[in-house]
Amino acid sequence: MHTGEQIALSNRTITAHIFRAAVKEAPAVIFLPDLTGVGETQLETAALLSGEGFTVVVPDLFSEQGAARYCLRMFFDAAFLTNQPGNQGVTEVFELIEHVKRMPGIDAGRIGLIGQCLTGGFALHAALRDDIKAPVVFHHSFGLTGSGIPELSGRAICKPVQGHFVQIDPMCPKSRVEQLRDQLGTYLEVNYYDWLPHGIPHFFRRTDEGRRAYINMVRFLKMQLAI
Repeated sequence: MHTGEQIALSNRTITAHIFRAAVKEAPAVIFLPDLTGVGETQLETAALLSGEGFTVVVPDLFSEQGAARYCLRMFFDAAFLTNQPGNQGVTEVFELIEHVKRMPGIDAGRIGLIGQCLTGGFALHAALRDDIKAPVVFHHSFGLTGSGIPELSGRAICKPVQGHFVQIDPMCPKSRVEQLRDQLGTYLEVNYYDWLPHGIPHFFRRTDEGRRAYINMVRFLKMQLAI
């Protein structure tokens, strides 16, 4: 079942798409959009994931601000550009997590979070939270330096994190992935794909490599969220 919901954050209200699983007390997956915002392919994937047994929350982080205002606010914030703890984007995502935990029909002890491109770095910070059991990152573009997350934060992650990356990607090159692997060690599951552009989740149902990425992601979510 697909419904819309307004979620009140500290400084604004955002719209979210909710795809409910058929079972009660289902695990939740927060599926953050990329720089292009919430699109048809993401909603298609959210519907598929709800059929796998997850209640999926797709927040429109742009909402009334629009993409330009949201991105300008972030791009002129040094803490965001370097993905520091407590930056504006992370703070809002953490408020969103707290809201999802209180939603009826959700098992607050089984929550996953997917970040991609613009929001991939948020997923890495979410991995530091005890209540996020299945953090998934697709080709994180921010922070702009190093591994994409500050050294101390990255080395503090001590749970499995699933990563999805493209063999040749100027926005998330292998050097960045290797630095992240150095920080997380065996906690980081690295998956590489050929012949996919930067936006892997847009191709889940459209190419063989995209379908492979989707299968890998669902496997990880089910394993970590005990489905």
